[in-house]
Amino acid sequence: MSAAVVVMGIGIALVLALLGATLALAVFRIVRGPTILDRMIGSDMVLTTVLVVIAASMVVRRDLTGVPVLVVIAATSVFATVAVARAVTPSSDPTDEGLTVTTPEHAAEAEEQS
Repeated sequence: MSAAVVVMGIGIALVLALLGATLALAVFRIVRGPTILDRMIGSDMVLTTVLVVIAASMVVRRDLTGVPVLVVIAATSVFATVAVARAVTPSSDPTDEGLTVTTPEHAAEAEEQS
C-alpha cells in the first residue's frame, strides 16, 4: 500500500468525521429550536451537509451521475427557506401597522394574552 493511498484514506476519514459532527449539531439545532427560524437554519445545515457528502462521494468516485440529485436538494432548500422567510415576515399592508402576528410563537403569545 502506497503512502498516497494511506493519506487519502486518512483525509476521507477526517472529512467524514467533520461532516458527521456538522450533521449532529444541525439535528441538535432542529430539535432544540426554540423558534421556527432556528429550526430552518438547522434544516438548511442538514441539506447543505447532505449536498457536500454527495458531492464529495462524486469526487472520490469520479462520477457525475449525482448532479441532478444535488440540483433537486439545493432547489428544495432554497424554496423552503424562502417559504419560511415569507411566513415569518410582517405584513406589507400599510394599514396593518405590524399588529398581525405571523410566527407561531407570537400567535401563541397573543392567544395566551387574550
